[in-house]
Amino acid sequence: MTNRAGIITAVTTVVLIVLLDWSLGTPPDPYRAPDPMALGSTSGASGAICSLAPGAEK
Repeated sequence: MTNRAGIITAVTTVVLIVLLDWSLGTPPDPYRAPDPMALGSTSGASGAICSLAPGAEK
């Protein structure tokens, strides 16, 4: 396989995967998305690191 054929195959495969995912996938729901600042925390705004600021008592 020449370089040109390999590049064409790789680009075509990536484009097909993106088009397939785009056509079959559902758009993200911003209201169900996790908090972007939680950084992997499942507690989000209810008890994440951000809520431990000084003076942030309940």
